Amino acid sequence: MRVHDATLTLRSDMPTWPGEHGPRLEPLKRMARGDSSNVSLLTLGDHTGTHVDPPVHFVEGAPGVDALPLEALVGPCRVVGYEGADHISGQWLDGAGIPRGTERVLFKTTNSEQWRSPAPAFSQDFIALDETAAHWLVRAGVRLVGIDYLSIEPFGSGKIGHPAHVALLRAGVVIVEGVDLHEVGPGDYELVCAPLKIKDGTGSPARVLLIER
Repeated sequence: MRVHDATLTLRSDMPTWPGEHGPRLEPLKRMARGDSSNVSLLTLGDHTGTHVDPPVHFVEGAPGVDALPLEALVGPCRVVGYEGADHISGQWLDGAGIPRGTERVLFKTTNSEQWRSPAPAFSQDFIALDETAAHWLVRAGVRLVGIDYLSIEPFGSGKIGHPAHVALLRAGVVIVEGVDLHEVGPGDYELVCAPLKIKDGTGSPARVLLIER
């Protein structure tokens, strides 16, 4: 058995969505100063690094991250490789060979190469899902979908109402963003995705593990 950690390391200089700060880790107690233990204060946005989007992220009044179904977060998962330069479409998914009944899908694209750098800058030109791909996944019965950058849909989608996010979240599909797949090959794995249990949380950082047997 091999366990792949597909989680970005939280660090102050990591790429974040424009307008959002990186994580801040500040000392609260230090043994070197005479305290009995080492304790730090961590401040970060709930969509920092590898994170989960619950329905309330884009659907007002919908459930928060604490209400996500655990069954969607753990179980068999297909990592799908995509080498195209355009965004992933429903037409492309028709020929992607995703088996019927697949409930969890992570997309590995050229985005993953950026995670080889220790401190990559934010890029607006990442590969994502277009609206047709989101509807394809909903029709296929997928319960969780993830991608190897900080948004499931293209940069600038706010101008048209975030259609991919809305289509997935209204259907109850869990979205995982910022997955680090640069050392993970396409194929079948067991997924463990563990977001923090934040009351009515609009998102949460998550530890994402892929188990290869």
